[in-house]
Amino acid sequence: MKIRLENCILSLKFIEAKALVDGLTKDEFEDYILELCYKSESIIYYSFVLDLLKCRETAFLHYIASIILSHPLCHLEGAYQAAFYHAKKAIDWDGDDVELKEFLLFFNAIPDKLLNDQEAKILAEKVLKIKPDSEVAKKHR
Repeated sequence: MKIRLENCILSLKFIEAKALVDGLTKDEFEDYILELCYKSESIIYYSFVLDLLKCRETAFLHYIASIILSHPLCHLEGAYQAAFYHAKKAIDWDGDDVELKEFLLFFNAIPDKLLNDQEAKILAEKVLKIKPDSEVAKKHR
């Protein structure tokens, strides 16, 4: 499945790739797309996620776009800023998802510090109200 997905994306057969993705769980899709992106460091996987976002904008797809940009493609100029944008959009789509809020705290820990300390502290307190054992949030108090 992963090899078929890779071949479809690399050959720009996004419609076929979308059909494959529709048969995957969210965890499988995240694992596959990250593994493929780490392996190649190609921006084509981000382009595929953007194509998915055009069809159906969701918190999950914004999260995937953010993960791709902030991890395997973080070396690209502007990648962290674009990743931060997608992380915030994910929360716009699903403001109740505590894991998305924890992920947003990542942007306070990077050298660019796109999420300032005050915003991180406020966000961490919100997370801790919902998930008192959040180690990520505890680091940002």
